[in-house]
Amino acid sequence: MKIDPNSVFGKSVVAIEPGAEWFKLVRVTRGPKGPVVDKIILKRAEEVEGLAGPGFLKALGLTDMAGVPVVVCLSRQMVNVRLFDLPSGDPQEIADMVDLQIARQTPYSREEIVFDYRLFRSDKDGYTRVMLVIAQTGVARQKYRVIEESGFQVGLLTVTTDGWLSGLQAGAIGFSQPLAGAVAYWDVDSASSELVVLSQGIPLFSRSISTGMTHLTENDRQVERCVQEIGRALETFRNETPAVPVTSLVLSGAAGRLPALATGLQVALKMEVTLATGIERLAADQLPAAEMKVVSLAGVLGAAAGVAGLQVNLTPESVLLRKAVINKARRLTLLAILVMALSALLSLFVMSRIDRQETYLAELTRMTEETKPRAEKIAAMQRKVAIVTERLGSRMIPVKVLAELYAVTGEGTAYSAIEIADAAPQLVLRGTTEALADTVRLVNAMESSPLFQNVKSTRTESGKDRTEFEVTCEFERKRP
Repeated sequence: MKIDPNSVFGKSVVAIEPGAEWFKLVRVTRGPKGPVVDKIILKRAEEVEGLAGPGFLKALGLTDMAGVPVVVCLSRQMVNVRLFDLPSGDPQEIADMVDLQIARQTPYSREEIVFDYRLFRSDKDGYTRVMLVIAQTGVARQKYRVIEESGFQVGLLTVTTDGWLSGLQAGAIGFSQPLAGAVAYWDVDSASSELVVLSQGIPLFSRSISTGMTHLTENDRQVERCVQEIGRALETFRNETPAVPVTSLVLSGAAGRLPALATGLQVALKMEVTLATGIERLAADQLPAAEMKVVSLAGVLGAAAGVAGLQVNLTPESVLLRKAVINKARRLTLLAILVMALSALLSLFVMSRIDRQETYLAELTRMTEETKPRAEKIAAMQRKVAIVTERLGSRMIPVKVLAELYAVTGEGTAYSAIEIADAAPQLVLRGTTEALADTVRLVNAMESSPLFQNVKSTRTESGKDRTEFEVTCEFERKRP
């Protein structure tokens, strides 16, 4: 899990190296003018062992570490570093080839190690330079757990070499690099040191040396042994890479504060030897002079200042799995809380709607009860009006029918029976006329009347003097 540089811009980044002899902590604030060191803590390892735990931050005087990302750096002596070229520029192909290289580069099984790598451009066309870092899983897990249990929020577990290269790339350490040839950098710590050969920022050689500042200050014999070891390491590099000459040697860390050592190396190796001063300039106000004489801060300072360039992550899979489970549990818990809150809001909304509806229903019921007596009176009056209207309409129908019948009846027509069926409504006429033609005229006159409909002559019998008839029709019921 790499640290996003955008998320820490303008904030503090802490790098810690829990070494075998020294505990080193560097806090760097990244701002628009570049990284600034605002805290350096150096403690003996045995002193830190007694402080480690929940009260560790308070014991170190670190009370403002909430949300500060921490990079833990394993020292170079705790890991194996292999440098080689791979014939590919595709990241996926490189990952597959590195995976195959693991069995050849270490005697440990895959379950016993954790590894990662950093990529560089190669001077060979079609190749990529790989810096493979391998650490024992138990060592990585133990260092990670100690720092995490002390209250730090660990974001990355890397190696000091990766931090040193990132700081160099970011310009935080201040080493100069020539345009041609190679430069050897010898970073000396209290109990050990590391020799790295770079050519235009590309690491060509890396070796861990068991000689540190403690040994160099014992006697001249130790210095001679160290000079010989450096000479043998550079000779090995020349044999492996004869086409790239080493033009100079730069001393950093504790050795950078020993001018006599630089002079001795220059004579023995017959090359230019210079002292690095970039770290002193960057952290001039924070350097504890006594402790800085025997330790190197290049790795941790480079990791904090060049955090955006870190590529090696040695966090064990078990730790990543545990973090993934914890993060998933937190997300599920947050989701459950959100669901519960949503359910509560939904229940509150439904209850408020039900309450409003019940209030509205109660108000309607009250208004209905108030208007019920008046409504019943109005309904009773409507029923009475309907009855009266029906009765008045029924009485007037026969009168209108008889009046219209009188209007269409001619002389010589006599009725023997007039039947008015109001329910149908239907009219049946029986009677006599002086002649058949009078009966026909009666039927025609009734058909012409707007009141009579479907006029039919159902029976006609002609006698000597009179003609009997029966006529039926329907009539329109019109209300007055």
